[in-house]
Amino acid sequence: MQIFDGSLGEGGGAILRLVTSLAIVIQEPVKIVNIRKNRSNPGLQTQHLMGLRALAKFCGGELEGDYLGSETIIFTPANNWKSHLETHVSTAGSLGLILQSLQVAVLGTKNHALTVEFQGGATFGKWAPSIPYVDHVTWEVFRLMNFELGITIKRHGFFPKGGARVSVKMHSPSDLRGLNLEEFREPKFATVLSFASKHLQKARVAERQSSAIVTVLQKKGIDSRIINESVNADNPGSGVLLYSKTQNNIIGGDFVGERKLSAERVGRNAVERYLTTINGRCTVDPFLADQILPIMAIASNSSVFFTPYLSNHTKTNIKLVQNLLGVAIHTEKIDNRIKVLINV
Repeated sequence: MQIFDGSLGEGGGAILRLVTSLAIVIQEPVKIVNIRKNRSNPGLQTQHLMGLRALAKFCGGELEGDYLGSETIIFTPANNWKSHLETHVSTAGSLGLILQSLQVAVLGTKNHALTVEFQGGATFGKWAPSIPYVDHVTWEVFRLMNFELGITIKRHGFFPKGGARVSVKMHSPSDLRGLNLEEFREPKFATVLSFASKHLQKARVAERQSSAIVTVLQKKGIDSRIINESVNADNPGSGVLLYSKTQNNIIGGDFVGERKLSAERVGRNAVERYLTTINGRCTVDPFLADQILPIMAIASNSSVFFTPYLSNHTKTNIKLVQNLLGVAIHTEKIDNRIKVLINV
């Protein structure tokens, strides 16, 4: 049994999610200590528990130490694969982070279909990929790799109540293909998806978020398609995503609304994330890099991409993937951007 220190690197929940999901892929037990030790509220929180229990249920594995505040868990995976899961999240925990575990774990199977029904949680959360980003950016890259995935948002959820309802379908491929994302192509068109709960309809929050984005895009010579949605939710909240599809890649940027931020600032923050990748002539944004690394490391052939910089999450994921999968990952700085090569 390998033992991992959850306080290393950024010391958050990313180590927990990646180690346990990769344990399913390699079918080896793992122990994680000092879980979220560097956080003000260390140990397992509700969204971490829900994610761990979903993994254990999916493979029929055994989980020890799964209680609130626990700083040590032992996970022993199995291969008694389930085809349907129901996951209840009583807080506004990020559904995008729970999916980060499941999208890796399902690749422990070959040609297997999994449906997950989420009740509760948030579709947009701080420090986490939104569900629209997962669907239109992260999973669009995976679809290029022959990995079939789909998301249906039945109800959005925002902090502090959550209350989302989301249905997810995953189908693991018999042959997961790597990607060559070396060539940068300047996008000429972007799709803007702006969401705000109906509580914010009179304030025109969705329209103001997207308008701020379009103003910046026009200055860059990028045309856009705008979709503003007023959605049902348990409490006021908003979020925005913009993305561009080039010939073989997807570049995106998202942001979640906060009380202290104007709708215009939320829109500008999202487009700034988007432009960081484009201005650096990169093919993968820094928030996407850590999400696609484990998937690319499981593929049948090598992958390569350029990203503006390596986040702490990405650096941590590189170490964990190399340790658990024995895959060589090389990074090199070239003209103020980072080339990442995953040799499998």
